[in-house]
Amino acid sequence: MVRTKGVGIFSTLFGNKNPVARLTEALAKVPELDTTYIFLDIDDYKKISAPRWARATNAWHVEFLARQKARGLLDTKFDILLVSSWEFVVAFRDVARRVPAAAMFDAVPATMNAQIRQRGTRDWKGILSHHVHDRSFANAVQNFDLFLPKGVECADALRKYYGISSEQCRITLSPQQTHFWTPSQRQYSAPTRLLFVGNDFTRKGGEFLLRLYTNHLAESCTLTIVSNDPDLSDRQLPPGVTWLRGKIRDQLLEIYRSNDIFLFPTLQDFVPEAVAEALTVGLPCLVNDIDGLRDLVINGQSGFLFPRGAPTEMWANRIHSLSDDPKELVRMSRCARHFAEEMLSLERFESLVTETVDRLRSDTRKGNHLERR
Repeated sequence: MVRTKGVGIFSTLFGNKNPVARLTEALAKVPELDTTYIFLDIDDYKKISAPRWARATNAWHVEFLARQKARGLLDTKFDILLVSSWEFVVAFRDVARRVPAAAMFDAVPATMNAQIRQRGTRDWKGILSHHVHDRSFANAVQNFDLFLPKGVECADALRKYYGISSEQCRITLSPQQTHFWTPSQRQYSAPTRLLFVGNDFTRKGGEFLLRLYTNHLAESCTLTIVSNDPDLSDRQLPPGVTWLRGKIRDQLLEIYRSNDIFLFPTLQDFVPEAVAEALTVGLPCLVNDIDGLRDLVINGQSGFLFPRGAPTEMWANRIHSLSDDPKELVRMSRCARHFAEEMLSLERFESLVTETVDRLRSDTRKGNHLERR
C-alpha cells in the first residue's frame, strides 16, 4: 500500500483537548498514513495578532488564527485534509476543493443557534452573527466529502439544512477508554452521593443544581461539584456540598467511582464528555432532555431525561426514588456500562476514523475524487 500524506488541523479550545487527543491517536493507528498536525490552542489568541474585523465574532477570530498557523504547510503537497470544528470547514474550504477532505465536530451553526434560542439568550447581534456564519458554513461544507459528527442532532442538521447525505456521515459520539474507566463495586447506603462535573457552571445548570440540592436533597444526600470555574470561588456553598478543582482527567476516575448518581442539568451542550465518562464508570445519569444528551442517556435504562424547564421537585422525586431502591441503581449502573462498552469504545471510534481515511484516500489514488457539489 502506497503511503498517504494527510494534514490535520484541529482545535483544542473549549473542551476539545481530549477529543482531539483521541482523534490523533486513532489516526496514528491507520496503516500507511503520515499525518502532519496544526493545533489551535488558547495561547494562540495571545501569540497571533488579529485585525479588528477578525475579532468582531469568535468564529472569525478562530478562522483567522487557524489560517495564520497553517500558512506554509498548506503550500506543501499532501493527499487528504482533516479538520475539527465547523469554523475550520469555513476557514479551509478552498483547500477542500483541491483534495478530499473530512471534518469532525460536535455542532454546526444550525444546532448552536437552536440551543441558544431555546435558552432565550439571543440578541440582535447574535441573530445577525448566526445568519452570517450559517451562510458561510452552508457554502463551505459543500467542498468537504465526509463527516464525523459527534451526535445524531448534528448529522440530522447536516442533512436537513446543508444538503449532506447520511452516507457521508459517521456518528462518533464521545469515545472513552473503557479499559481504564471501569466501574467499582458500589455499596449503596445513606446518604446518597451525587456528582456533577463541568466547567462553565452557569451554562451547565449550576444555579438549578444548587437550588435542587438546597431545597430538596440536603438532608438525605451529599453533592460533589468538580469544576474549574472561577465563579464558584465567590459562592457560599451549602453544607453537604464539596467543591473540587484542579483535577486532571485521570484523577476523576476515583471521584466517579465513589459516587452513586450523576446530575447534569445543562442548558446547552453537545454530546458532553462528562456524561460519557460517568456512563462508562457505571453511573446512572440524570440530565436535561436536550439534543446531544439524548444520544448518550437512554431514558429509564442508563438514566433519566427531564424536560427542559422541569421543576426541581421532579428531579428530587426521582433522586429520592432511586435512593430508596439500591437494586434499581445496580440495574441502571449495568445498563450505563453496557452502553459505554457498545457505543463509546475507542475500538468503535478508531474503526470509524480508519473507514473515513480509507474512503478519502482510495479515491485520491484512483484520480477519481469523491463527487463534489
